[in-house]
Amino acid sequence: MRGFMGMDKYKVLLVDDSPDDRFFEKTFLERSSKFIVIGEARDGQEAIDYLQGGGEVPDLILLDLKMPRKNGFDVLQWIRSLNPGRLTVAILSGSSLAEDITQSMALGAHAYFKKASSREEQEKMIVDIEKLLEERKNS
Repeated sequence: MRGFMGMDKYKVLLVDDSPDDRFFEKTFLERSSKFIVIGEARDGQEAIDYLQGGGEVPDLILLDLKMPRKNGFDVLQWIRSLNPGRLTVAILSGSSLAEDITQSMALGAHAYFKKASSREEQEKMIVDIEKLLEERKNS
């Protein structure tokens, strides 16, 4: 999708069981001209259903870990089994437990972010996500 002045926008799938968190994530992502949220899922099973559904493929999945039905680790394992190419997955979790970070990265996550509460933290996370996507696009 082309955005302002022909710049490509990154398509994002938000996966989080909290409607409030999805709302805030969507709000801070859309403050940047580089992102468009193309879908939302309330748990890991909905995320898998979305990705299998043949709809618009995201460039980035922002994935929560602790969710009902299928959690973030389940989704990471499923994505890894597909050999997803350029798909970037960033964990966005309330957990800062070392074992959650280690397991996420071992299962193929490209980044791990603690959910940001302040606008300053959110803006830093956006910059970090943009850098990650640029690096992956150019590698």
